[in-house]
Amino acid sequence: TEEEGDATAFSVIEQFTETVEATLPPEANIVKTIGDEVMVVAPDPATLTEWAVGFLALFTDRPKPRAGIHHGAVVFRDGDYFGSQVNLAHRVVNRALGGEVLITDAVAGSIAEHPDLDTDPIGEVELKGFPVPTPLFVVRART
Repeated sequence: TEEEGDATAFSVIEQFTETVEATLPPEANIVKTIGDEVMVVAPDPATLTEWAVGFLALFTDRPKPRAGIHHGAVVFRDGDYFGSQVNLAHRVVNRALGGEVLITDAVAGSIAEHPDLDTDPIGEVELKGFPVPTPLFVVRART
């Protein structure tokens, strides 16, 4: 918004959200948008991770989106999801860099044998609000 103005920023966010909607796997859903963030849920973390890697590859120019993925039990109420696992996912995405898909060990286990994805551990990371460091991994398309 500082570089291009509010109208351009809004247009970029709107186009980004439309691209998410158009490319999501059938079993995934957008829960909500929060500013320039989109919260997506899916029953299968491997499918969502594969989508996220392909989705971020679509963006070659700045600003590059980032993704954080976690898998765990949540509370569903009034069309939204709540709980510590949602908070953890949010902390993970905040640690990701532009163009990066960052996942927890819960997701890494689900894609360990995926033929098209590679994971690189970045180590155990302290995340705000979580007393124990969380192992995180960067996911990339296998080349």
